[in-house]
Amino acid sequence: MIPKEQYLHILQMVKNLKHQSITGVTDEELLTRAQNLAQLEAFSGFLPIRKGTKSPLVSTWGEEYLSLEKALSYEPAALAVFSPNFLTLDYDKESALDFVAERGIDFTLPTLHTRRTDKLWRFKQTFLTTDEMLDELPNRSIKRTLNYLGTGLDVFCSKKAYIIIDGEYEDGEGRYYSPGGLDVCDLQHPPKEVWDLILEIAELQSHDKSSSQTYSNTKSKKLYPCPICGRDKNHWCFENNNGLIHCMNGQTFSAEKKHGALKIGDVVDGYALVAQISTCNTFKLHNPIFKRIYNPRPLNRRSASARR
Repeated sequence: MIPKEQYLHILQMVKNLKHQSITGVTDEELLTRAQNLAQLEAFSGFLPIRKGTKSPLVSTWGEEYLSLEKALSYEPAALAVFSPNFLTLDYDKESALDFVAERGIDFTLPTLHTRRTDKLWRFKQTFLTTDEMLDELPNRSIKRTLNYLGTGLDVFCSKKAYIIIDGEYEDGEGRYYSPGGLDVCDLQHPPKEVWDLILEIAELQSHDKSSSQTYSNTKSKKLYPCPICGRDKNHWCFENNNGLIHCMNGQTFSAEKKHGALKIGDVVDGYALVAQISTCNTFKLHNPIFKRIYNPRPLNRRSASARR
């Protein structure tokens, strides 16, 4: 436990800051927020954020865990936190909420929520992973994932991805805050539906480079509806500019829900299945190759008689 005197010292540091980086109005609110944030020191580190940016004031932030008091000594405009045990879903667009809802993910689930005073509909939902969970991932993490499948959802599960959770937004118009009951002391482990999403992303990232490029191709086109599974809402299936159709496996729509069990080479509605993973079936337009059977030209009867 951190002594109360240290919390009071942190409170005094906050009150002396030009840009108050711990959200709160009264001394009691500031003290409570500081106490809550300080609990993270047991398994994570803080980062001081430069005013007008989202960049840390320290260049070697991944090499050591700064305490809350040390981070505040840089007189930051905002505070960030990082830890290999943090898993964050960042909802940047309304479509991200539709996407996770279809997968059975509750974006209102009580855990750490980080919101902005100027844009309430944009928020982050952070969970605390266990070491056993991280053991299921290559290198115990996933790569920073932005705009996953074009849904507007960003996903972070890595020590290299820090999360700004308190203080001033970079444009100076809004501030970060956590509502009551959704603060750092309310951190929860990710439910199965959320962890399944992380395993899905890890599986996609583990594919070879060409497959990764296929999935991250910015020239992809969403399908309305999908010609394979018929998906006509929460448009998740897409076609790349190379003609491949990626039919995603959801709870309501999937290629096998509509057509039954499939294997590589099967043809449905004029499309051939060319690749399968647990989250997606990939198809291309079926162009059957007809083998030409050699049939020598028959001799003209007159020509044959003349030779006789």
